[in-house]
Amino acid sequence: MFFFFPVRDEYRVKRFPVIVLLIVLANLAVYLAFNFRTDVYESVVKQYGFVPARPSLLTLLTSQFLHGGLLHLGFNMWYLWLFGDNLEDRWGRMRFLVFYLAGGIFASLLYSALIPAGATETPVIGASGAIAGVLGAYAVLFPRSAVSFRYFLWFLVWIRTGVVELYAVFWLAIWFVQQAVSTALVASNLASSSVAFAAHAAGFVYGMVVAFGTRLFREARYRQTVGEGKGLLFHLLGPQPKPALPADSDAEYRGLREEIASLFGEDRLAASDRYEELVSRWPGAVLPERLQFSIAESLQRQGRQDLAASAYRDFLLAYPVSKLADNALLALGKHFLETGDYERAKNALRQIVVFYPYSDAYEEAKYLLEQVLPSRLHGTW
Repeated sequence: MFFFFPVRDEYRVKRFPVIVLLIVLANLAVYLAFNFRTDVYESVVKQYGFVPARPSLLTLLTSQFLHGGLLHLGFNMWYLWLFGDNLEDRWGRMRFLVFYLAGGIFASLLYSALIPAGATETPVIGASGAIAGVLGAYAVLFPRSAVSFRYFLWFLVWIRTGVVELYAVFWLAIWFVQQAVSTALVASNLASSSVAFAAHAAGFVYGMVVAFGTRLFREARYRQTVGEGKGLLFHLLGPQPKPALPADSDAEYRGLREEIASLFGEDRLAASDRYEELVSRWPGAVLPERLQFSIAESLQRQGRQDLAASAYRDFLLAYPVSKLADNALLALGKHFLETGDYERAKNALRQIVVFYPYSDAYEEAKYLLEQVLPSRLHGTW
């Protein structure tokens, strides 16, 4: 026999998942209050479980906090704790709470439309639909997250156990197909089950749709804010000079850029020297996006701060929509702080705080802007 379950994912969160914890505690409290007394439990399920034939907003919500057994509760809450924290961290607490509860409601309603007519009087309980929504959103937002699974293999007295990693999108795609096939079999009366597969499939689709929508919205906002920020970049950094490329030296210019790219993986000092030659001969010349940023980082580590700042500046002017732009701004902000150019430091750090609120550089930029910079200015702006 074979059994496996997820034990951790690779993404860590910046904020403690307060809403996830409160949901887990609420479910646990309801279970402890009612599940150990059979007569009370059955009465609660009849009153607060969701009955497809008699839908109500109250039972659509309350049914999400009722569970049929300890394993039912345990697996649901573990999946919520493991994957819900990333969504709460990404979206914020209240948005995640609304998403979670709405997922349970949507899953229950679609379940009602898919089940055979003979099952519409049976109360449906559990957070599985809402949890499936969490999984669907996770698959869209963190598809390449490495999820670690603990597995158990046993046959008679032969037992093996270990840990294996799978991409989230691969595992969740298999899980969704299983739920969808089971839903079709039950809906066609080809199989029967006490598991609400239709709610799982519906919740997963709901989570995917919401996550796709939020991702598209964020990308559109990202483009918009970067476009707005580009004008501020020119104000902060000045216009980008165009490399003067006489016709007879065009091949030489291209050759020097190719030489830098070739050298960078083997001898970064030599590549940096050649880059210095490049920009001294053709001010404002830029390399391909990733290489330009890496050269700037390398120059910074070498202590060639002025040249590094110039490289970051040219990077930002050439690639203002780059996903590395926030890190380049942070490096420039620190450089301006160290050189006493406090006005430009303030502007660079403000760019991060205003236009990159979800960036890894945000907290450091906010600290430098609110704590370090005022102390350098003796409490004055």
